[in-house]
Amino acid sequence: MRTIANPIEGSEVRVEPKQSPGININGVAADLEHVSKADVRVDLLDDTRANDTRPDDTGADDTRSDGTRADDTGADGTRSDGTRAFVVEHVLGPLGLYGITAAEVVGIREEWDFARPEHRFAYATDAGPASVVGHPAGLPNPELAEALGRASVVRGESEPRQTVSQPVSFEAGGGEIQLRPAACGDGIEFDVQYEDASISVQVDPRETADDSLIDSVAQSTTPYLSPTDEEAVTHSVADLVSDIAVLGGFDDLVVDVTLAGAYHALTVGAARRAHEDGVVTFRE
Repeated sequence: MRTIANPIEGSEVRVEPKQSPGININGVAADLEHVSKADVRVDLLDDTRANDTRPDDTGADDTRSDGTRADDTGADGTRSDGTRAFVVEHVLGPLGLYGITAAEVVGIREEWDFARPEHRFAYATDAGPASVVGHPAGLPNPELAEALGRASVVRGESEPRQTVSQPVSFEAGGGEIQLRPAACGDGIEFDVQYEDASISVQVDPRETADDSLIDSVAQSTTPYLSPTDEEAVTHSVADLVSDIAVLGGFDDLVVDVTLAGAYHALTVGAARRAHEDGVVTFRE
């Protein structure tokens, strides 16, 4: 297990140490069970903590039927249910690239930006502005990556490493992916094709990745905003680390993937398929 020694901040979020394995964002576990949306972005939801308040369930003075007001948010920017986190891949990517496997992440944004679709969606679900933890420029949070690069890392007890016992293939949205077993300790080899660009990288989710790789990935905008295919495929490394390594929990794999469209349905879907097929295996 690896966590940070002291709290740090990046764009939109504060990251705090955690003394047990796993990453939480606004109190929601960053795992496949809590993924509520995976297409153009990845959102988390803990619906076991939700209340019955509807987005439009307010009186003339903006007071809801449960007694809270429309601007009545908690410290983490959520309403009384405290259950949502939007665009989590922009946070989980940098954490995974730095090998952080235990952290409490809290959204810190205080104002809405309705030019961003995720803010409009979050507002409609009755969440507060700090529920959106994605970077406003569509980047894998370079400010957070910089803060992580300066942070001291604390190691805890080692945990079993996760791979697959046999290849897993999955298709979605015009893309295709295959997860193959790798030797214990090898990390994850990502061989990625996006449009006319490709990239091959090696990442160990339990260790810090190469500095030059982190820098290039953190400065690459989402494919929906990238000026070139080369920048888009570089950005996708953060998304793959988020979806396969952090949310999926994998440590050792060979991943061959051709990305297209809203590709989080592909990457999260592949991780889910591996778990559903019962081919996930753990090794010391």
